[in-house]
Amino acid sequence: MSFFHWLATGSSRGIYLEQKKEPALSKPALPFYSAATLQSQPFQHGFDITKPLDKKQLTEIAAMAHIIDEHDGKALAKKLEQCPKKKISVVCADAIDDEPYVSSQINPLLHHRLEIVQALNWLADAFEADSRFIAVYKNMSALDTKIPSRIESVEVRRMQGRYPMEIRAFHDLGSDTLIVGTAALLHLYRAVTEGRVQTTAFVTVNGNCITNPCNLEVTIGTPVSQLLERCGLSLDPSFVVEGGAMHGIRITDLEKTTVRADTRSVMAFHVDRKEQLYNCIGCGRCIEACPVGLNPQKLYQCVTTHHLQKAVSLGLNHCISCSTCSYVCPSRMDLSYVISSEKQKLSEKNEQ
Repeated sequence: MSFFHWLATGSSRGIYLEQKKEPALSKPALPFYSAATLQSQPFQHGFDITKPLDKKQLTEIAAMAHIIDEHDGKALAKKLEQCPKKKISVVCADAIDDEPYVSSQINPLLHHRLEIVQALNWLADAFEADSRFIAVYKNMSALDTKIPSRIESVEVRRMQGRYPMEIRAFHDLGSDTLIVGTAALLHLYRAVTEGRVQTTAFVTVNGNCITNPCNLEVTIGTPVSQLLERCGLSLDPSFVVEGGAMHGIRITDLEKTTVRADTRSVMAFHVDRKEQLYNCIGCGRCIEACPVGLNPQKLYQCVTTHHLQKAVSLGLNHCISCSTCSYVCPSRMDLSYVISSEKQKLSEKNEQ
C-alpha cells in the first residue's frame, strides 16, 4: 500500500496526545522586542487600500514586508506568485497546533482574529476562491478560551484525528487549496495597513520546567537563551528543543541558536532520572501507531545492522519523522531519530 494511500485511509493509525497547552494558549502573546523591531521603519506600498487589492498588489506587499509563512517556512510572496499557475478554489488559514504544548498558531487567531480574517478575505477575494475557512485542531481540552465556530462569517473548521493530524488534514485538502499560517496572515494585514516589515515571529515557550509558559511575539534573531530567561526556569532543563516535543530538534548551544521567522516553539524539559534504553520487547505498539503503516522496529533493526537496501524495501523513504513510534515505545528506543537520520543520509547521497 502506498504512502499517499496510508495518509488518505489510515486515520485509525497514529495516537492521541495530551495537549498541555494551558496556560500559554489563553494569554495574549507577550511582546519581546529588540531594537531591530522597535527601530524598524515602515514602507510605503502606494496602493489604495480602500479598494480591493489584486493578486499582484498583495504579492508585492508580501515581498516588501519579507513575510515568511510559518506553515511551511516559505516566503509568502513566492507562494502567491506560484498561485496564478493553477486555479485556487479554497484559501485556508492554518491554526492547527496538534503537538503538545505548542499554541503559536491558534494563539494569534484567538487574540487577533479580526485582522487575520481580514487578510484571509483579501487573499480569497483576490484569487476569486470559491470558499475560505480557518483550520483548528479539534482534540483539545481544558481550554480557558473557547474557540468560536465562525469569525466574521468565516467558518472555523475543527479538524479531528490522531497525531500527526496536520499532515493528514492538509494532504486531503488538494492542490487547489492555498494554505497560509495565521501568523503570516497577521503580518500581511500589518504590511497592508501599516507598512510594517516582518521582524518578529510568534513562538510558544513551554515545557515542564518553564516557570511562566507563554506565547511571545519575539524579534527574529533573538537567542533562545533570552527566551528561557524571559519565561523563567523552575528547574535546570535536561534538554531544550526547537520545533515541538514530538519532532523537535535538540538545541545544544542556547546562545548561538536564534529565533527564525518560521520558529514556532521552544520547549525545555527536566527529566528526574536518566532515561534508560532497553531492548525491543516485541509489543508491536510502534507498528500500530505509525500513521504511514510502517514497521519501525524492523526499519530500526535494518538501519542499525547496515542492511540499507532492505530498509528501503520496507519503506524507509516513506517515514515522515513524526516521532510517534518513539513516543509509544515502552523500551524508550529512539526509533524515529535513527530511522530519520538514515533517511536523510540516503537523500543527501542521492542528490550528489
